[in-house]
Amino acid sequence: MTGYVAKAFVAGTPEAEVLGQVVQAFAQNLEAEVIEPILPKYGLDNIDPEKWYPHQSWMNVLRDLSETPGGSIALVAFGKKVVETAMMPPELDSIPKVLHALHTIHHLNLRNIPAEEGYRIEEVSERLYRVHLNTPNPLDAMYGFIWGLAQRFRAPGEPFTVRIVDDTHPGILEVSWGN
Repeated sequence: MTGYVAKAFVAGTPEAEVLGQVVQAFAQNLEAEVIEPILPKYGLDNIDPEKWYPHQSWMNVLRDLSETPGGSIALVAFGKKVVETAMMPPELDSIPKVLHALHTIHHLNLRNIPAEEGYRIEEVSERLYRVHLNTPNPLDAMYGFIWGLAQRFRAPGEPFTVRIVDDTHPGILEVSWGN
C-alpha cells in the first residue's frame, strides 16, 4: 500500500481491529457522559479490555462523537486518558523515545491495518519535534493523546507544549519541551 493516506473515520482495512483497553479508556474518561450513549449503537457498550473489536465500529463512535455538542472536549479527554492504558514498549522513559515509538505503539493497539498507518516523526531541533499523523482518528483525540504522552514521559517538572500546526486531515502536531 505505498502512498497510503488515512481517511478520517475510515478504518484502514475492513479487517482492522482495535484492542478493547483503548475503547475502555475512552468510555472511562472525564467526559464519559457524552460518550456512553454512543457506544451501544455500535456494539461497544460491554468492553473486555483483552478482546479485539472492529476498528470501523470504533471509527463510527469517534465520528458520531465529533458531531456531538461537547464532543471535541471529550475527544481531547479521551486522548489524554488512553495514555494510561495503551500498550507501550517498556523501555520508554522520555519524550523523544515515546515520540519515536508512536508508530510501534499504534500497531500494538490495532491490528490488520496498513503498515503505513501511524506516525512519522520529524526532528526540527533537539527539543522540538513534529508528529505527522497518518491515522483515521480525529485531530482532537490525537492532540489529547500526544499531550498525555508528553505529560507522562517528561522529566519531573519539565515544561512542554503540544500545538496543532496543520489541522487538515490527517494533521501535524508539534511537541516541544524543556526550557
